[in-house]
Amino acid sequence: MLRRYAYAMVDHWADIISTEFSKVEDTIMGALSSDNKELDEMCKYVISSGGKRVRPAVCILAYLACGGKDTSIPVTVGAGFEILHTASLVHDDIDDNGEIRRGRKTLHKQYSLTKALVAGDYMLVRGYRCLGRLPEEPMDLIIKAAGMMVESEFIQKDFEHNLDVTVDDYLEIITGKTAMLIVASAVTGAYLATENTEWIEAINEYSTKIGLAFQMVDDILDVIGTSNTGKKIGIDISEGKPTLPTIYAMQHPELGQEVRDIYSRVPTDADVIRALDLIRLTGAIDQCYTKADEVILEAIDALSVLPDSEYKQSLIGLAKYIVRRNR
Repeated sequence: MLRRYAYAMVDHWADIISTEFSKVEDTIMGALSSDNKELDEMCKYVISSGGKRVRPAVCILAYLACGGKDTSIPVTVGAGFEILHTASLVHDDIDDNGEIRRGRKTLHKQYSLTKALVAGDYMLVRGYRCLGRLPEEPMDLIIKAAGMMVESEFIQKDFEHNLDVTVDDYLEIITGKTAMLIVASAVTGAYLATENTEWIEAINEYSTKIGLAFQMVDDILDVIGTSNTGKKIGIDISEGKPTLPTIYAMQHPELGQEVRDIYSRVPTDADVIRALDLIRLTGAIDQCYTKADEVILEAIDALSVLPDSEYKQSLIGLAKYIVRRNR
């Protein structure tokens, strides 16, 4: 399987844009700067907690892989996407009453729910400000992505504790929930660099696939993760969220019924522990990795139409990193 091999570019895919990454961080902090001391503190608290910066990475790398030269624009745009993503996490944590994010208290637990709501809204405004001067076509895609993120949350709610959920339902949810903002980031980067529709479509396909795989691996780590993940293991099970490991486990001919019984109700802590054990026993994790590997190979294949370059190789390295990561 893809994840079992060693790739030189996997662990060093970001080295080529390290300077741009530093500028992204500076741009994010500048964009979120506030004259209100507490609001400024809250924004720094969230941003400094880390994050993989996948969205600015694909924006910058897609721009460069498609022939772009001046990275100042994709740096600002990538920073905007990262701010929008971070704002969505603040609101997600409030909606889920989450307690831990990236190894520390969620914003509404560290401060207060009402202040976290306002801070999340502030970040949305500041994120869109970074994107405000884009041409109409990428702006339409960004608006579409934002709408799909909201819609997918409603679809996910419909399938919480719902035994009728299928793999196709799951893919629809994570396309809107995770993939679309990554797609918007990457395609915007490509659009800023080229008018070649074949290249832009290739970046679209690539980013859709890595977005799907990213969420699949997140769901795997919710079952097998360590302290590296920075969040409580099994939280998706306790909240009854439809994830790929759970869906596969519920299909197991012997153990699936017990998983279904737990998934269909509000679980106790003991239920969550038992469900984690069952999912591991069913072989669902290997099924999920196999699916993620397949999707990543499709992402890499999509890049075949792009000219060879170190930036294209970094996009390939990023794709492989996504299925190898442990946090």
